[in-house]
Amino acid sequence: MSRFGPQDDLLHDVSQAGPHARESVLFTAPIPDEGLLVFVYLWREEGEPSSPARWGRFVFIGGPDMHAPEFLSHVEDAEFTGADLDDCVIGGVTLRQPEPLRTAEVEFVGDGLELSLRFLGIHEPFSWHDNADGCPSWVADDRYEQSCRTEGTVTLHGRRIVLNGAGHRDHSWGSRNWAMLQHWKWMNATAGDDLSLHAMIMDVKGERLVNGYLNIDGVVSPVVAAEAHADLDDQMVHRKVRGRFTDEKGRELELHAEYAAGWSMPIRHLLLNEVGMTATLGGRPAVAHVELGWPAEYVAGVTAS
Repeated sequence: MSRFGPQDDLLHDVSQAGPHARESVLFTAPIPDEGLLVFVYLWREEGEPSSPARWGRFVFIGGPDMHAPEFLSHVEDAEFTGADLDDCVIGGVTLRQPEPLRTAEVEFVGDGLELSLRFLGIHEPFSWHDNADGCPSWVADDRYEQSCRTEGTVTLHGRRIVLNGAGHRDHSWGSRNWAMLQHWKWMNATAGDDLSLHAMIMDVKGERLVNGYLNIDGVVSPVVAAEAHADLDDQMVHRKVRGRFTDEKGRELELHAEYAAGWSMPIRHLLLNEVGMTATLGGRPAVAHVELGWPAEYVAGVTAS
């Protein structure tokens, strides 16, 4: 399979200019036992012709109410300080990557929130290029996904949580044309260092694309078939998700997940329903983060009273 090098944890020139140019890193840590979902998203996108590329960032903590996050801080034009992504500050979010492709540290202090988290990859980063459907040019030049262990603390409005759980991170660079997507299911679940799942099912121009991997007994293999079904409430929020996934080795995993915490995040013309979930993966207790993406106008039309 594809192998990334230490330079791939850093910035890429291809993401600095050009149509839909973007580079992004995402860190997500579901804490279903506490009814919380931690979500940190940092990005660089093309600037105006006469100005350099600009930075942005999202930090939110989802809770029981999808429409009222426990914490939300969003900066569209954020200051970037540092030499590169291995040690930098983006709009008040500190990112360090002391061990390339393995360890990332994220810190943030806001009004009512203090984060100090470490993400430890439990396997090598996985490239979407290793899937049969590949990494579409409108998604990225390349993209990696990685199941992680999570350590650290979250202090939310005086409530301190010591975290020793599971999460996920990704890093992509190149073009990102959100208009191509009709609907998607981005799913991550981890039951231990030896058992995790990443899958993305995308509906694009009337076709279905599948990306992702299964990590079983510490062996990572590309997904070749994926089906997932969601039980939606009257606001199009997924309350339960079930799926079956098969990899190139013929191995199968089933995922069953139930709502614990989340937030309906508006992004341009889209609505991203981000949900942290209690789960079972391959019959073992797991935690999951499942994002369902919809055109906002479609959701508004379906949910109109």
